[in-house]
Formats: sequence, C-alpha cells, structure tokens
Amino acid sequence: MRVRGKFGMVIATMIGAVMLAPAVFTSAEEATPSVVINEVAWAGSSVDSDDEWIELKNTDDEPIDITGWKITRANSINSSNTIVIFEEGTVIPTSGFLLISRFHKDNSVLNVDSIVVGEKMTLADSDLRLRLWQLDAEACIDELVDITQSSDDKNKKITTERTLDITGWQSSTSINHHNFDDPIDDTKNYGTPGADNSVPLEPPTITAFTPNSIERGKQLEAVITGTNFDKDLLPTQVTLERGDVSVGSEEITVSEDGTQIQALFNTSNLAVGWWDVVVMEAILQQAVEVMEPPPNYDLTTTVRINEAYPQPNTTSNDEFIELYNFGEKTVDLKGWILDDVRNGGSSEFVLDGRNILPKSYLTIYKSESKLTMNDSGDDVYLLQPNGFELDHTAYTEAPRGQTWSRFDDGWKWTNSPTPNGKNIFSTPPAQEDESTPVDEPDDTPVENPTFEKGDVVISELLPNPVEDDEFIELYNNSSSPIDLKNWVLQDKSKHKYKVSDFAITIQTTSALTVQAGQYVVITEKMSGIALNNSGGEIVTLYDPSGNVVATVSYVDKAPSGAAYAWEDGMWTWTKTPTPGQVNILGLDEADEAPPAVDILMPDSLPVTGKQNQRWMGFGLISLGLSAIVFWNYAKHRYPQSD
Repeated sequence: MRVRGKFGMVIATMIGAVMLAPAVFTSAEEATPSVVINEVAWAGSSVDSDDEWIELKNTDDEPIDITGWKITRANSINSSNTIVIFEEGTVIPTSGFLLISRFHKDNSVLNVDSIVVGEKMTLADSDLRLRLWQLDAEACIDELVDITQSSDDKNKKITTERTLDITGWQSSTSINHHNFDDPIDDTKNYGTPGADNSVPLEPPTITAFTPNSIERGKQLEAVITGTNFDKDLLPTQVTLERGDVSVGSEEITVSEDGTQIQALFNTSNLAVGWWDVVVMEAILQQAVEVMEPPPNYDLTTTVRINEAYPQPNTTSNDEFIELYNFGEKTVDLKGWILDDVRNGGSSEFVLDGRNILPKSYLTIYKSESKLTMNDSGDDVYLLQPNGFELDHTAYTEAPRGQTWSRFDDGWKWTNSPTPNGKNIFSTPPAQEDESTPVDEPDDTPVENPTFEKGDVVISELLPNPVEDDEFIELYNNSSSPIDLKNWVLQDKSKHKYKVSDFAITIQTTSALTVQAGQYVVITEKMSGIALNNSGGEIVTLYDPSGNVVATVSYVDKAPSGAAYAWEDGMWTWTKTPTPGQVNILGLDEADEAPPAVDILMPDSLPVTGKQNQRWMGFGLISLGLSAIVFWNYAKHRYPQSD
C-alpha cells in the first residue's frame, strides 16, 4: 500500500494509532475526561527540532482549575519524570486550550503564550508515554502510551492531534496556522496550537487530465481536474508514474475550490508510452502519452519526377522512376514517398536513407521499390514527409520500350530511356509496310569492324576502398559504340569475369553496347574479382575472341581509399575515386609514387554483334562525353535492379 501526501499521513497515522494499537490514548474513566492531552508536537518545528510542545484541552462547559496537576513522561509521578507541575491559579477556560512548551515564543515557532518548562520538555520519537495527573491522586486523568512517530511526520514536523470527537488520533493537516509565526522561505509547520484541531481531508478524485499526449522533450503544462485537491500540496504529491518510475511536478497551482491543479512536468527523461497521474492517493491511469518527436525532415522543394519507364522491352524489373534535383543543395529524402496512387493502390515506397545531390538524378527500380506501374495508364506521385504532394504525373497507355519523360515543353513519350541522365527525345523507328518485300537475311558472316589503338581502356581501379565496393572502370575512348557482351576481365590470380549483364540493361536493347565517351563500372559484387591490396596486381581485358584489349598493373601496395586512375596515357594513384566520371589525379602523400604501368592495346579488335543491334535505340542519341554509369558502387546514387 502506498501512502502519499497529507491524506496518506492521516491514513497511516490512523491505521497505526487505531488499528494496530487501539488503546494508545486512554483515560482513567470510560467517559471523556474533563481535560485531555489534545495535541503533541514531538518532532519540533522548522525553527528547531527541539521546539516541542504539548497542548491540553478543556472538554467541559465551564472553566477548570488545574492547580497542582502534573504531566509526566512515564507511569510514575516521581520528579525525575515530571515535565510540569501546574502552579496555583492555572485555569483552562471553557472549551479552551493550554500550551506547555520547551521554548518561549520569542525563540519558538509559536506566537501564542505557553507555560515554558525548558529541557524538561524532551519527547521521544518512539515508545513515547505521557500522563496527566490530577493533584496528588494515584489515578491519571489521561495518558498517551507507546507511540512511535512515522518518519514522514517527523521529517515534515507534523503534530499528532485528537480527532474532533476526541475518540481517535490523526496527523495534523493544517499548515502554518495563525498561531505560528509567519513562515520564512515557504517553510511549513503542521499543527493547530491553541486552536481547534484540523478537519480530516476527504480523499481526492481525478476526473480528467489535459493534454493527453506530449512529445518527449517538451514541457508538459498539464491541467488536472477533480475534487478535494489540497491548496497546500507539495510538488512531489503530484506525480507521473509508469511502472516503478515516478516523476514529480516542477510547479503546481491549486484552485481555491480545490477542483483543479495546474502542474508543470519536464518530459526530457520520460520513456515513450502511457503514464498515469497520481495526486495523493488518487490515480488516473493512462492519463498522458509521451511520444517520440518526429524526425527533422528536409522539406526542400527542388526535387521533381523526371522520368517513368512503365513497360520495358526487357523485363518488368527494369521499370524505374527517376527523380531530379534542380536545386543548389543536397536534399535528404528521409520520409519522402513515391506512390502510384495518392490514397491507396500498391504499397508506397519510402525513400529513407537516400540523398539527392544538386543538379543530379536518382533512379529507383521496381526491384527495389516494388511499385508496379500499369501499362494501361497510371499516376506517379512524389510526397513529402508532411504529406504535401510535391509532384505528380500521369500517363495513358504506355508504349513498349518507351519512357515517359519531362521536357521543357511538357511530358512526352520517348524511345530513349536515360536513367540517371538528361532526358533525350527520340521517336521509334518507322514501321515497315507489310506489303513491302523484305530481303531474306544473308548468311554471309558480318565482317567485324576494326578499332584504333586506345579505343577501349581500363580507366580506373579501386583496390582498397575505405567503404563500399571495389571496382574496375572501363571507358569507350573511341568514336563508335562497342558491344561488350562476352568480353572477359582477368586478374593476376587468373580469376575471370565474362561480361554478360550489367546492373541494368543498357538503354532499350538486350545488348551491352557502350556508347562513345561512356564509362562502365564493374564492381567486385558483380564480377567476383578482388583486387590485391599488396604484392601488386595485373588486370587484363579480353574481347570475345580472346584478344587482349588492354592491360594495367601496379607493382606495390594499394593505398587505402585511393584509386589507380588513367588520364591521357598516364597512370597514378589519386585520393579521389571517380567511378563513371572523368578522373581526378594526384595524392596528398608525397611518398606514394606511382609504380610502373603496362598498357597493352592491339591495333585492331573484332567486335561481335550486328550493326543494327548495336545502334538499336540510339539513332538520334548524342551523349558526347556524358557518363551513363551502370554499376552498384553507391546504392544511394545508382540503385541496382535484380
């Protein structure tokens, strides 16, 4: 059982005094005596712990002369146990009171007259026994037997007093009675010296608590509604509780009628979940829910839907939605949402953990988002974390192999999907008239074109990354597209990787055609080739006929985080890996000199595939030196499909 506040003190005292020791205070007669011990201040006061006093009360309807009466601390009436012998002429008026104290009121919290007895007024905190004797009679008028004071009463300087009907006992609930000196610094003294005892408090009730929710870390300014709230409550008597944790209010104000409390709580250290509110013994369960504050979302408005590819002519996993950031700063997409229906439809895709750089693209494939765009027509929505619809596009029936792309003059279907790149408008090739005779295919083998030295190069290696994945970068240094299907990469340990597929299918064809000026980044996860960090390495590129196209080697250890990069025929270590982009040469460390390099490129190479396959979908494409990177080096920039 928990005992809180003044009401708790009343209950605790009454249980101890009445239930556990029903004869604590007794009288020599069965009837109420004419004079009783009415109140005992055995804990001292806020001024001094020895500032103790005893109060007698006349219960008769006429004055009583108590000349020669005595109060003792034990059963006997010998002088060593005597606290006071009342002098001649000591009279207690009708229904009046008489105080016996250790200190004069000038040195006491009392501001009423009393009979001062000095050090004889020494009251024990436990097993206290007081007796009131009439003249020299052997029988006592009233007595207090074997009382042990509660620690709460002792700490708060609370007196023990008779109930108003004289039959029981209670802890005083009166604070700073007018017969005490004015309190200093909000100190409190409990008791009713020289006055009627306090009225027991009715237990409080709680009917409402507002607000019923609060974000953790914010101040909770609560209003508690109920009944019988004591205006003199201490802050610790209004608490929020959850399990074994109790948090007191920092400030409280109680209304004059005792029906409302305004309380202030600090929620910084409160656990997330429901909390009960407790006022003395009253409890309102699940009064307030402490909630985790929402993340500090980035609500920048410079991101737009740039491209949607609903019906690839390869596999459905090649469907994608592309975003573009036309702003000048990176946007954190945490909490942002892609969806194909504004309020329903397939499950939304939350873009947590992704940033989009300024003037950059972000492509999300179906294999990752699980968003299925309907071939017969659909919508694409970009929603910010606060629910704001930042962008929306809609299309009707999607032609196979065409992408729905944003241009300066509006949205259009184009035959040139450009994930992570600038949109290019091109129309599909004209359909041949079925009535036009079609030449039968010629079985004569197509003569493979030849290449000049340096058309295809290994342009960059990342053997020892700080994070992410190792990679080998290839660059089409020629002026024509090259199909890399079935080309082979081999390392020093003779581990081989045959190029058969990239992270995504290039453009709209199933061929692995790389345009002039394009890079291809092949990661360790794709190839299974792990470049040596020490002892040197040799990487060789073979065409499908087994001819060596290019070879590069380094003879020493690979610096941590550095890339081995080629530019204008020169190889060196650089602190800045640039997968899929123009290399940036140079290291900060002077002792990292570039080792010797071997680059082997034959004068001519056979190329597989027919001319129309290599150029399918590229008739009007002019990519120049722009890098369309097909790799899984950084998932937040170049998402990989299954």
